[in-house]
Amino acid sequence: MQHKVYLPIFIFFLFNISCYSQYSISGYINSKEKNKVVYLSLLRYDEENLISTEQVLFSVKTDSTGYFEMNGKLLSDKNKLYRIHSNLKESNTGFQLFDNGINKNYHNFIFSNTDTIYFPNNNKVWFSNSKNSNSADKLWRKSLKYESKLLKEYIETRNTEAILQAKKSFSKEFKSYCTDSLSDPLVKLLAFSHIKKNIIDLEEDFKKDSNFYYNIQNQLNQYYTGTSYHLQYHEKISVLSLSAIKQNYIYHKNINYFLSTVVLILSVIIFFMFQRVKTKRKQEIVYEVSSLTSQEEKVAKLICKGMSNKEIASSLFISLSTVKTHIRNLYSKLEISNRQELVKKLKKHPPD
Repeated sequence: MQHKVYLPIFIFFLFNISCYSQYSISGYINSKEKNKVVYLSLLRYDEENLISTEQVLFSVKTDSTGYFEMNGKLLSDKNKLYRIHSNLKESNTGFQLFDNGINKNYHNFIFSNTDTIYFPNNNKVWFSNSKNSNSADKLWRKSLKYESKLLKEYIETRNTEAILQAKKSFSKEFKSYCTDSLSDPLVKLLAFSHIKKNIIDLEEDFKKDSNFYYNIQNQLNQYYTGTSYHLQYHEKISVLSLSAIKQNYIYHKNINYFLSTVVLILSVIIFFMFQRVKTKRKQEIVYEVSSLTSQEEKVAKLICKGMSNKEIASSLFISLSTVKTHIRNLYSKLEISNRQELVKKLKKHPPD
C-alpha cells in the first residue's frame, strides 16, 4: 500500500527531471509576412558570419502573431555555437544574413540541451534582447563588448602606423583578458577566432606566445575531445606549430651556414698567416746561414760530421781557441745553443 503512494510521486519526479533537461527556444518575429520560417543552425567556431544549408538542424514556422517555439532533447549537452535566423523575404532563394548595424535577421548564441532562450517581441529588430540561461553565452557577450572597446581605437583612425600599434596592443590586451577572465573553453575558442581575424601576423604571434594557444588546446582536449571544435582548432595549431618549427629550422640552418663560413674564412686566414710566418722564418734562417764566413762554414760542416774541437783544429790547421771562437760565432748567428741544434738547422738549410 505504501509503495502505491510513493509511485505517483516518483513518476512525477522523473517527469519533472525529463522536462527540465529539455531545451527551449522561443520568441517573436515582427513581420508583415505570416508563417515565416525560423531556422536553427549549428556552427563551427569560425562560422559566425557564414551561412549554408549544411548548418541547419531544423526549422519551424511562426504563427499568425509571429510567435515560434522549438524544444526537445536533440541538442548537445555540451555548450555549442548556434544561430537562429529567418530570411527577410520568404520568396528569396537560399539563405541570407542581414546586419546593417541597426537591423539584422539572425542571432548567434551559445547553448546546450538544458538551456532556454527567449526573444521578446521587438517592433524594430528581430532576435534582439534575448534572455539566455546559458552562463557561457553571457561570458561571450562580455568578451565581445571588451573586444569592441579595444578595436574602436584603430577602427576610427586612418594612420597606418597607429593602426599597426593599436593591433599589437589589441593582441596583448585581449589575450590577457582571455587568460584572466574567460574560463569556458568554447568562449576562449570564439575569442581566438576574433584574434585570428584582427591580429597582424598570427604565425609571428604564435611564435612569441605559443603558451596562450596551447592552453586553449589543452582545455578543448579536456572538454571537447573528438568534436569539430577540438579537431578544427588542433589542425590550425598544428599548422602554426609546423610553420614555427620550419622557421626555427631555417633560422638555425642559416646560423650554421654563417658560422661554417666564418670558420672556413678564419681557417684560410690562419693557414695563410702560418704559411707567411713559416716562409718568413725560413728566409731568416737562410739569411742567418748565408751570413756565415767561409771559415765558419767549414767549422760548421766538420761539426755536422761529428768531429771534436781538436779534430777540427787539426783538420783546418788552426788553434783550438780559434775553433772555439768560430763555434761561438756560429751559435750567435744561427741563434742556437748547442751542437745538436746546429746539426739540425744545417741539415734543413745547408750552406751553399
